[in-house]
This record gives sequence, C-alpha cells and structure tokens, in this order.
Amino acid sequence: MKRTIIIGSRGSDLALWQARFTQQQLATQGIESEIKIIKTRGDVIQHLSFDKMEGKGFFTKEIEDALLNGNIDLAVHSFKDLPTQAVSGLLIAACSYRETPFDTILINPNAADAALPLNLKRNATVGTSAARRKAQLRALRPDLQLTDIRGNVPTRVAKALNELDAVVLASAGLERLKLDLSAFHRLQFTPQQMVPAPAQGVLAYQIRQSDTELYPFIYALNHPDVSALAGIERSIMQQLGGGCQQPVGVYCTKANNHFHLWVSWANTEHDFPKRLFLKSSNKQGLVKTAVSVLKQTDAKRVFLSREASADSYFYRAMAQRNYQLYAQSLIDFEAVPFELPTPFDWIFFSSKNAVHYFFAANPKLPPAVKIAALGSGTASAVRQYGKTADFEGSNANPQEVAALFAEIAKNQTVVFPQAAHSLQTIQQVLKNQLIVINLVVYQNTPAQQFTVPPADILVFTSPLNVTAYCSRYAILPTQKVIAIGHTTAAELEKHQCSHYILPYMPDEISLADVCW
Repeated sequence: MKRTIIIGSRGSDLALWQARFTQQQLATQGIESEIKIIKTRGDVIQHLSFDKMEGKGFFTKEIEDALLNGNIDLAVHSFKDLPTQAVSGLLIAACSYRETPFDTILINPNAADAALPLNLKRNATVGTSAARRKAQLRALRPDLQLTDIRGNVPTRVAKALNELDAVVLASAGLERLKLDLSAFHRLQFTPQQMVPAPAQGVLAYQIRQSDTELYPFIYALNHPDVSALAGIERSIMQQLGGGCQQPVGVYCTKANNHFHLWVSWANTEHDFPKRLFLKSSNKQGLVKTAVSVLKQTDAKRVFLSREASADSYFYRAMAQRNYQLYAQSLIDFEAVPFELPTPFDWIFFSSKNAVHYFFAANPKLPPAVKIAALGSGTASAVRQYGKTADFEGSNANPQEVAALFAEIAKNQTVVFPQAAHSLQTIQQVLKNQLIVINLVVYQNTPAQQFTVPPADILVFTSPLNVTAYCSRYAILPTQKVIAIGHTTAAELEKHQCSHYILPYMPDEISLADVCW
C-alpha cells in the first residue's frame, strides 16, 4: 500500500499506547502511518460522572465522525468503550489480542486490612466511575463509600495515594502502561468476584466499509478467537439493553470445546446485580440461555445445607432474585480438644469449619508456620481470624489444588485440621510428596432431627449433608441439584443422583451464580 494511513486516537497515555502499538503492527506489513489526536466528549467533560452524561459513545463518537468524514483512515478503540449499535458506513475490521481482561484494585497501604474481603479496611472510600464496578463492589462490600473519579490512568492511580483509600481500574491499562505500582497493595479481581466489561482488554480496529484497499491489511491483525468471544459478550450486553456505561459485566472463555460465561446485570449502580455462570458447548444456545435466565422473574425455593445470615452474599443474591431461601446445616458439630504437633512448616485448611474449630481453641502458631487454604471461601474464613493464607487454591478440583501445593511444599511437614471422619482427599494426593499430619479438631455427624421444606433448587455444601438429606428425603428429577465440589458430587452419585451441576469454584459467590 502506497498511501500513509492516518490513525485516529484520543490523547491519553493509554490511547496513544494503543495507537503506537497499532502502528507497529502495520509496520510489519510495510504500511506507513501517522497518529492524529482527536478530543472526545468524554475527554472534554471531566466534571460529570458517566451516568450524568447524555447519549452513548463518550470516548468514540468524535473519532467515528472523523473516520466517516475521511479525516482519518483507521480508528483504534478500547472495544469496551464502543457502543454495540453499529454505525452506518463503518465496520470493525479486526480485534487485537486480549490483554488481562480483569479489574484491579489499588489500595493505599494505610487502608489495607488483610482480615476483610478485598483486603480493604471497613468503610473505605473507593474511586471508580463505572456503574458496573460500583454495583458489584456494593454487592461484595456494602460498607464501602464509592466516589466518582475521572482523568487518565496515571491521574486516577495517584488519587489512591493522596485523596482516596483505593481506586479500581482495568488491569489491561495498568499492564500496557507499565506504571510503577510498588506503593500500593494490589489485588486483581477474578471474574467470580467482579465480572469485567464486555470485550475488556481488547482493541477494536474500525475502518470505513468503502475502504476495500485498507481492509485486508487491517483484517490481517485480527485474532479470531478473541473476536468470537468478544462478540458473545457484546451480543449479551446488547440483548440485555445495556450500553458500555451501564451496570453490565460479561466475560466468556473457551476451554476443551466448552464456553464458560459469567454475567452481572443490574438496573442501576445501587441495585444488587443479578448474576449467572453458564457452561455450554453451544455458542448460540449460550447467548439465548443467558439472556433468558437473567430476564426470568419466576420465584423459586432454594435449600442451602448451611446457615446463611441476612447480610451474607448468598442470602442477598437469592433475595435479589425473589427466591425463597431455607438455609440449614444438616450436621451436628462438636469441638474436639487437640494439641499442636512440633515442628511443622505448613497448616492446610480444607474447609471453613476446620478454620473455625482450629482458631476457636486459641492455638499458638509458631511465627514461621505458613497457612494454606483450599479455596477462596476457606481463605476468607482464615482472614476473619486475623491471618492471611500464604497459599490459596484457585481451582475447584481438590486434586489439582493438591498438585499445585505440592510444588511449593514438597518434603515439608504439613498439618491438616479436619473432622474426625474426614475423607482426606487432599492428603491422599500429597501423602507421598510431603509429611502429612492429620489433626482432628471437630466431630461432625448427620443430624437426627430436621425438616427441609419442598425446594426447587438443592444446594449441598458437603458430602455429609448429602448423606443426612438422603436419609430422609428423595432427590427428585425435577429438582435442580448443586454440589459445592467433587467430593460432594461423588456422594450424590452414591445416592443415584447424577443430574447435579458444579459451580466454577467452591465458594459462596460461585454457588449463587448457578442458582437459577
């Protein structure tokens, strides 16, 4: 191509990084280009939050107008900022690779509190202007004080040191700009904690439909897998009626020919979001099912086999759906006196109950001992006792968590607080790779006297709860059955129940995500 391509870009540090990255991509094809900076309405109006600004395309419309008018040849957008409604005469010719699509919270060290969720002190002031983030933050931590922040990425980052307790930003921008973040406590959200914006972390390359000369060169930059997943995410947002500034989060991945989808949807930033997790091999069915489930208003009855207080995430999530929740453990618990062995290197907790009964006895842990937790729920329980897990499993499969733990604790001595009749799933995997010490800290037996009302959804949180329930009730084919993990699922199989589903992770939020 002989002509020099004019790239339209906003003037922020991140936008210019994106434009220069695109220049480099074009240069590999022998195409020369120049960058033309264009101010958008979102750049000019800095005193209003997004929900106070009318219309859509706050960061894209002026660039698209320049493209239509022929003042530029190529627009480079953060795909998450681009409205889902196509502009006549323009097309998205390609999508870039996907940078880390999640959100990150940067915490002022003076506001950090490892004992609380998100490692953030109570009633902390957190800056973000995205309604999607606000709705999800309020669901995770209702005590947080949220405030709008505007400006480029470095400006917003600085506010966490001189004005606020923390700020939340897209991880992609932080990674692309390679800012020095050593002054902060940094926590990257998982999609189970906060669902990203549709197409977050992706660049969209937009040209005129009539520019057939440029099209093949831009299309050569396309990442088809990224484009397909971003298309699913944006399609769901469009069908939910949300724009890029609405409280809608959609994130989709694909592994082993199956799509994994998370959606968070609220009417306003002050509403508790309706969420779901869905796994499917059918792309079209995935979108249709997700939208249908989120829009359904049918009231359902849910049984959860453990207690849930009115301020718990699960209770509030069920209330948002107008579901009737009956939460009761079907197990009787009793503390068992114990003495800590010496010496040992690690203590590994595989359940919240193990955490509770261990620390309730006020044991004196040697300072050098490290703590491991099977998953995020168990790690959260550890934080409630003022401790922090040095290892936290990030997979729903105990065998895979054990394999990861073995890599860092091989040949070391590990204490496992447990129930008297624990299945010892983790220990069985690790017994030949490290020194296992099983420490009984509580006794659990199936309750003898209980009543469970009829339910449409059964949520089992341990194998013993399955045993207790099935001693008195039959599981019906019409009931939706959820098993918190693989050992609980195995117990369901013993009772001829095979129509269960597993959450993505064995934690409270993931359980709520599949209750629909």
